[in-house]
Amino acid sequence: MTEPKLKVLYADDEDDVRDVFAAVFGPDFDVKTVSSGKDALATLEGETFDVLVSDMRMEPMKGSELLARAFDSHPDVQRILLTGYSDHDDLADAVNRGHVFAYVQKPWDGEQLKLTIQKAGMQRKLELENRRLVAELRAANVELQQDVEVVSRTMAPRPKLMVTSPAMAKVLEQVVAVAATDANVLLVGETGVGKELVAQAIHDRSPRKKGRFVAQNLAALPPELMTSELFGHVKGAFTGASGSRRGLFELADGGTLFLDEIGEAPASLQAMLLRALESREIWPVGGSEPRRIDLRVIAATNRDLLATAKSGGFRLDLYYRLAVAPIGVPPLRDRPEDVRGLGQPMLEAAARRMGRALPRVTDGAWRALERHAWPGNVRELSNLMERLAIYHAGREIDPEDLDLPPSLGDETIERMETRPASPSASGANPVVSAGPGNIVLDVPDAGTTFDNLEKSILAQMLARHGGNQSAAARALGLSESTLRSRLKRLGLKS
Repeated sequence: MTEPKLKVLYADDEDDVRDVFAAVFGPDFDVKTVSSGKDALATLEGETFDVLVSDMRMEPMKGSELLARAFDSHPDVQRILLTGYSDHDDLADAVNRGHVFAYVQKPWDGEQLKLTIQKAGMQRKLELENRRLVAELRAANVELQQDVEVVSRTMAPRPKLMVTSPAMAKVLEQVVAVAATDANVLLVGETGVGKELVAQAIHDRSPRKKGRFVAQNLAALPPELMTSELFGHVKGAFTGASGSRRGLFELADGGTLFLDEIGEAPASLQAMLLRALESREIWPVGGSEPRRIDLRVIAATNRDLLATAKSGGFRLDLYYRLAVAPIGVPPLRDRPEDVRGLGQPMLEAAARRMGRALPRVTDGAWRALERHAWPGNVRELSNLMERLAIYHAGREIDPEDLDLPPSLGDETIERMETRPASPSASGANPVVSAGPGNIVLDVPDAGTTFDNLEKSILAQMLARHGGNQSAAARALGLSESTLRSRLKRLGLKS
């Protein structure tokens, strides 16, 4: 394929000279001639040229002035000045302001000027190519930096999934079972229970473990950016899209994409997610063709997503695409056995990170933590361990150092109210009533422990329900496994 001819614009106020220029160079170049600097600038606005050649002595605009203006408005066009006079000031002006590629004295030699024009065209081609490569390099650097940021965020050291309680042992069984497959997973659990740790555990045990684990909380993204963040965009797709950018689906290709708070996805994004899961293809914003993807999607929610879907708040077809293998992650209050197993490594990590001496949590303090309701779940536990590392460095931590509310860790106890009671045989003791049901706790003058209070409540609730642990657990607002765990710890027959 032959190279297109260089486009050359020639400015000269003499008709016969313009005709000669066109006749001499027309066979080699695509030549257009104009009679003034004003016409030359107007022509440059309407057409693209490789080289501008101008005579010096023109009226009313000199060639040096034309080239200077052309450089300001069209710096890509190479500029050549033809002069028959030794006007040093005009030449200096042309060089300094017009940034001429070359100046040629008249009368010019046809072959010499032809070669000069060809070199000027080659210079323009090299400059444009260099500019293109620099732009591509900058875009690649931006894309690389974006990838590094995502990878740094997703590859940062994470705590491992700790399993002590029967409830989490069941979760681990499900994790191991689903990890060997490529099925999509939906994790369901309260905020802060560690759903991302479960997702990471699935990835680490899967054939995709050598790929990336990319995590994104959809609630942290503005709705208008969700599509671009997940699927990427091409240059010019929208205002501010100065370069192409890969989305999280592409970054996670070959690995696992974890989408937390999937229920926050707007309807338009839900449709795109469904199509991506079904077709294994994504369309970047502004893109003209799809891109193939190969990854596992793990989604998480703290809602009853199926109920939301049935009420029209979430696509039912997308729910079933995501919930191929649903896993429920229990709250921390339902697995008190995990409190110490999770808390101790968190405390050690916090002390190490802050350069503090490691505090020692007493058994009594751990028991108090196991009784706590943990409304913030594992995240709240992590927060507390950091606080203990800050305020109690190198010290022994007793229950009173924990700054926890004096609760037994369930909503039933939080609803208890204290009322005065009639004096008992042992003196005027306060009596704690659990409301209807006639559970009464006498507190001796000498005081008692929360373990004794909890033991009395559990014993009375079991007696009320004829020893039926399921019924007693429901009445107390506990899971049956939590009730059994507390009965065992307190020495009550289960």
